[in-house]
Amino acid sequence: MNDKLSQLLVNRRGLFSLLSLILIVALTAGMQFLYFEGDYKIFFADGNPQMLAHDEIQDTYTKSDNLSIVIGPSDGNVFSQAALKIIAEATEEAWQTPYGVRVDSITNFQNSYADGDDLIVEDLVPDADRLTEADLQRIRTIALNEKQLVHRLVSESGHVSAINVSLELPPGVDVTANTDTQAQQRQARDQSFPEVVAFGRQIRDRILQQHPDYQVHLLGVPVINQSFVSSSTNDASSLVPMMYCIIVVLLGFFLRSIGSVIGVVIIIGAATLSTVGFYGWAGFALNQVNITAPVIILTIAVCDAVNLLVIYLRNLSISGDRLQAMRDSLNINLQPIFLTSITTAIGFLSLNFSDSPPFRELGTICAVGVMLAMLLTLTLMPSITVCLVRTRKPLVDTEQLLSARVAEFVIQKKKPIFWFSLVIVAAIVSQVPNNKINDDTVGYFKPGVPFRDAADYHAANLSGNQSIAHSLSCGEPGCVNQPAFLQQVADFGDWYLSQSEVIFVDTYIDVIRRLNKNMNQGDEQHYRIPDSKALAAQYQLLYEMSLPYGLDLNNQVNFDKSSLHLLAIVAEAESQELIALEQRAVSWLETHAPNIARHGSHGSSVPLMFAHIGLNNINSMITGSIIALIGVTLTLLLALRSWRFGAISLLPNSFPAAMAFGIWGMTVAEVNLAVAVVFSVTLGIVVDDTVHFISKYLRARREDGKSPNDAIRYAFSTVGSALLITTAVLTIGFSLLTLSDFNVNAYMGAMTALTIVIAVIFDFFFLPALLLLVDKKGHT
Repeated sequence: MNDKLSQLLVNRRGLFSLLSLILIVALTAGMQFLYFEGDYKIFFADGNPQMLAHDEIQDTYTKSDNLSIVIGPSDGNVFSQAALKIIAEATEEAWQTPYGVRVDSITNFQNSYADGDDLIVEDLVPDADRLTEADLQRIRTIALNEKQLVHRLVSESGHVSAINVSLELPPGVDVTANTDTQAQQRQARDQSFPEVVAFGRQIRDRILQQHPDYQVHLLGVPVINQSFVSSSTNDASSLVPMMYCIIVVLLGFFLRSIGSVIGVVIIIGAATLSTVGFYGWAGFALNQVNITAPVIILTIAVCDAVNLLVIYLRNLSISGDRLQAMRDSLNINLQPIFLTSITTAIGFLSLNFSDSPPFRELGTICAVGVMLAMLLTLTLMPSITVCLVRTRKPLVDTEQLLSARVAEFVIQKKKPIFWFSLVIVAAIVSQVPNNKINDDTVGYFKPGVPFRDAADYHAANLSGNQSIAHSLSCGEPGCVNQPAFLQQVADFGDWYLSQSEVIFVDTYIDVIRRLNKNMNQGDEQHYRIPDSKALAAQYQLLYEMSLPYGLDLNNQVNFDKSSLHLLAIVAEAESQELIALEQRAVSWLETHAPNIARHGSHGSSVPLMFAHIGLNNINSMITGSIIALIGVTLTLLLALRSWRFGAISLLPNSFPAAMAFGIWGMTVAEVNLAVAVVFSVTLGIVVDDTVHFISKYLRARREDGKSPNDAIRYAFSTVGSALLITTAVLTIGFSLLTLSDFNVNAYMGAMTALTIVIAVIFDFFFLPALLLLVDKKGHT
């Protein structure tokens, strides 16, 4: 079967090449439909419960999407006249922020006090140009004793302040709308992020121009999304070209044939362009995760091409007959190339078990790319190679000599190698439990990225970057002023503050307590909840009537006065700790405020959303990985026509990823979205080496009747060089991803490269030792 098909592929290579070119052109045309989507919401599927809860809170109160401008004066005092003037000017300017609906800072904080029977509400800093020392001291005292300001808009010591701009960004895409409407919605939302960030940078740059010794940083949802876009753009513009250059150098070094290098570059270029075109035809948006697919595909495409070329070049150097050398190479490689492509595609398709859409898209795209690479290698590569590589002088094959030495070493030391390998596996895999799940949007970026540096500065000097928000309902319009309900919310806030992870709680309770104190001649004894609903409602009405436009209570109280917003700011906590805190909060409400819990008590926030999806992704990918491993094993059982050799493949296929997780547990010990999918990403790639080795071994045993020892020598002689070359290319290719500023891609690249290196070591030592110990019969 292989012989007939290889004859057909060589004899009709012109026809197959033409069909391949037509396919390439047709798929590449899909690139016209590509667009980039940098919204953090792409990580969550429609119907994700945490995202639905977050959107509900967003729709009920003033949007929590924001732009935060963090300012650190050089003298460490935000209550100097110079610093307050800068903050006041920036606050005024921030009202012009695109999509801005509210601006909060210490200068426009609505300070309230009573003047006789009148409630006076005014800016804490009404005129920064006319401040006396007494004014500065009064402002400092009020600000640092105001619960709604400390850790939110000013640090405890008064050395850092923040301006918070609430944004009404364009809504996400309505999946029920027609295509044109969806495109307009997508464009409007995607354009809003750079607009907001550009305006924030104008304010930042103006401050730094006047005071270059100040610290000024930007935070917020638009900054996160824009950072996603910048990282993706950098990866696409730098990593892919870099990878092509490295491939050319490596192939030139290993193959020592200009024509072969040109042929491989054409194939991987065609496979990459065709796959990217498939993006467009499939309606996928480019994003910060699936944009790595071209790097993955071009590295895998190299493997197919190199396996075909190595045998072709060796046969050509012996016989000088190009067509016969290609037929022989195809005859030897058809089955393993087809099998490795199928198993690699199965591994990538298991990413569809992921809870995160970008990883599902990555799996589908890579599976298609792998099959396209196989198709082009078998149909277009023979024509290009036969045309460009006409002669080959016999060369001393360094990789071949190394493979032969390894073969003899394994044959002589098979038992010690086998048992030593098992001991090493057991020791390293035992470290897997050291890994902790931690999905943190700040940790997605490396230090040096402006957003990461801003978040680190904010966390170190002002407040935490994680939070949990609740919408606490009393069940009917106007009921938020009931003293019993207010007391339950107050108790809930106090409970949050008693938790070691929480550093700040923002709620309407602080407002109503302050109003009660104001209306009782500033008596500290009245800094408490009013005694009656009517009194609380009256205070609320007086306060709202005194507030300027844009600084109402809609960020804390809903429209019909039936629920209150509570926000808990959390110090740096791992994902599981954040989830556990939210679960404890829900339990507290169910126990101590069942009437509130009855109307819904679950918390939400962007950090909590990522914490949940990270945990869910681990569980779903375990299922996906098991199914993929079973699918790959069954495929090998059928293809190799042997349950024994199919079962043998399980060990070298599953050990490398398990060991990589063990080494990761000893070093990094942190698993995020990307690391969770590494087993699925690497499974098919790891199987490639195993399939090529076992198929060559079985060919020698079944067709040539060789002994197990000679079959091992034959397998090393035919596949050893190719395994070394492809491993070098794959390892360097995936290692390039570690250069990405986006840690999700960097971690995935590091783990994948580590797994591939472990896999080739196992295929060079453990697998042949295992075959020799299991397959003890003589000639077949």
